[in-house]
Amino acid sequence: MNNSKQVLAQAGTFTEPVLIVEDKAENQALLKGICKKINVACDIASNGKEALELVKDKSYAVYIVDLMMPVMDGRTFVKELKKIYSSAVIIIQTALDTPDTIIELMKKGVYDYIIKPIDPELFQEVLLKSLEYKYLKDLEHQQSLSAGEKIKAQIDWLNYKENRRLSAKDTAESKSIYNVKTSLAQGAGFGTLITLIDIMKASSMETDDGKISVDKDVVDMMISNNEYCRAQIDGLNFATRIMERDFEFEDYSISRFISDLPKMTERVIPYLKEKNLKITYPEPTEDAKLRFNKKAVSLVVEEMVVNAYKYSRKNSTINLFARFREGYFWFSVKNSIDKEPYGGVPPEYEKLVLEPFFRIHPPDETVSKVERIGFGLGLAVADYVAKKHGGIFIIRDVKDMIKKDPEPCVLAEFLLPVFG
Repeated sequence: MNNSKQVLAQAGTFTEPVLIVEDKAENQALLKGICKKINVACDIASNGKEALELVKDKSYAVYIVDLMMPVMDGRTFVKELKKIYSSAVIIIQTALDTPDTIIELMKKGVYDYIIKPIDPELFQEVLLKSLEYKYLKDLEHQQSLSAGEKIKAQIDWLNYKENRRLSAKDTAESKSIYNVKTSLAQGAGFGTLITLIDIMKASSMETDDGKISVDKDVVDMMISNNEYCRAQIDGLNFATRIMERDFEFEDYSISRFISDLPKMTERVIPYLKEKNLKITYPEPTEDAKLRFNKKAVSLVVEEMVVNAYKYSRKNSTINLFARFREGYFWFSVKNSIDKEPYGGVPPEYEKLVLEPFFRIHPPDETVSKVERIGFGLGLAVADYVAKKHGGIFIIRDVKDMIKKDPEPCVLAEFLLPVFG
């Protein structure tokens, strides 16, 4: 049975309906008929404004949106919808098939588009593929939640603290990172880059002098995407080197560690002004002996501050703390977060965020310039380095109770054993 038939057989199991945003009655009837044929419920809105009202009270599996409508057109609706559901699966209907239109749709993050007049069979195929995509994404999300709940139920603080440390080459983290790095470097990766190449092939024209003319927007997007992809692969290489290395340890003191913090975080400092952030450093108190690999530990400190930078609320402060307790040196980074969009770490994700490639929030390409390790690997590397040092890495939501109105924060903590 092919994929379309498999999805067709599953379509009736979808609990969420499809939302049709279309002003013409004949097209509404056609699209409603296609949904009925594949046994998927649907709602209809005659324009973007009506659709947004429906979205307030109900969630939808797929949004079928006409570009040209009265009151609120498709472009505006998609923009507003993405503010509410950034991962919304959207199919655009348009009578415009120019490269400019297609590029514009890509920039809006739509799943697919179809050219009018509507071909019922073709549209059914596109709708089935979008439903399959939504089904798989939801399944992945549920499996992740189940795994997180299972881990949280079975592993308490002491078990986590005493968990056996495995060598770098035997860990699942090292293997999975190496495999993904290899496949991406061999060109098995980025869908956006592939799509841009397809658009370039479809829209390019040969000039009279034998040269190829390509739309500038396509080239600009390819260059930008290429730079981002290259940075991500460099980050994978860097993470692999860290996780394949046998660490050499040196003696350190808590006071020296604290005095070195400005140096460890200097890569992030120039970017703080972009969000009007401040950073505070701890003052040395009691001293004790530590043993660690300076390069690896410095990387963890940097990643903790980078992670705080990414999700900090604008015009807030990133606080760095240090203390000696229960035989461990505790280094902590606390940052305030926005409630909307939420930038925290819910309890069910506290262990999962330490898994390679796991993300709670969509990747933010704007931080690639400061983020040394992308792909959701930064915290996994921090956890790995902590374990190699006989330590612990934790990240979780907390409430800042010092202020009059308690505010949501994220607290990342890196624990290193003390040697007297």
